[in-house]
Amino acid sequence: MSKHYLIFGAGAIGTAMATWLTHAQMKVSIFDKQVTAEHINQHGLDTYHGDKPHIRHKCQIQAYWQLSDTPKPDVIILCVKNYSLDSVSHLLSEHFGTDTLIVALQNGIANQSILPQYFNKVIYGVLCFNAWVDDFGVVGYQKKGPIALGHNGGVTNEEINALTRDFNKGVESIVYSNLADAAHCKIVINLTNSLTTLVALHQNDQSKSKKFQKLLTRMTYEGVKVMKAAGFKESQLGGMPSWGLITAAGLLPAFLTRKPYLKNLKKLVISSMAQDIIINGSHASELETINGYVIQLAKQHNVDIPVNNAIYSICKEAFNQQPFTPISVDTIWKKVKY
Repeated sequence: MSKHYLIFGAGAIGTAMATWLTHAQMKVSIFDKQVTAEHINQHGLDTYHGDKPHIRHKCQIQAYWQLSDTPKPDVIILCVKNYSLDSVSHLLSEHFGTDTLIVALQNGIANQSILPQYFNKVIYGVLCFNAWVDDFGVVGYQKKGPIALGHNGGVTNEEINALTRDFNKGVESIVYSNLADAAHCKIVINLTNSLTTLVALHQNDQSKSKKFQKLLTRMTYEGVKVMKAAGFKESQLGGMPSWGLITAAGLLPAFLTRKPYLKNLKKLVISSMAQDIIINGSHASELETINGYVIQLAKQHNVDIPVNNAIYSICKEAFNQQPFTPISVDTIWKKVKY
């Protein structure tokens, strides 16, 4: 008998996962607030590859907005941000119990301290692709995976291997031997979401800005320094820049690394942080669980990260403004000292 997968959260990742697994003939339903669920039930889901926006992949799926109406799932795929995770986990554990298998698809590692308080079996996924919301039930994605899956105990090899086989029917997924390394490598890449949100990169092309290149490359270089000092090792995740390339881009003259920088810049579609702050007009974001976490890690290991410290401080102030107003690279540059 096929497992029932309940995807909690119809955002970019939730919608993409729901479409991919449904197309793979998996038994999938989705949960979100009423207005979203009703729209999905009426119109279905609509996804597309970012390079081919005219080719749409549609599917019909059952959406719920009340847990009392939702059939008990075998697996819950949590596609909400870390700042919502505690309240959502409390709700789900009370309704479906603590032994339901959970798949957690959040950035950062905060989920690894939150979820074990509510559930006995949790598989964590490190997402090596970007996705974004255009409208209700309409999502674009950069590529189909991969997803690196791992756990911290409580899950058997049979359970994680079975889930990985199911996932692979719809999206490339691998069991990763060192979850901590994989998660921290992704955090290095996610550091730049703060800067790209500040300048509204999805609206303002910065490909010609040498100052932007310097800020972006220094952020990730500082991130690599922190991870090395903290004892984490590099993981080759789904086409992400290597630590060697990140280090070279952070230290060498910009013209020497210009070509690979521009190649990677093209991959920076609108981030989840920009969707929260700019598109949704929210004050809540992943700033603390990504950038704030790295800053604390740097303090613990005496690593100097002036660019990340400055960007974090600018974001703290800017993200609290209503409405949010993008900041020019020149303005940011003047506030960064390294």
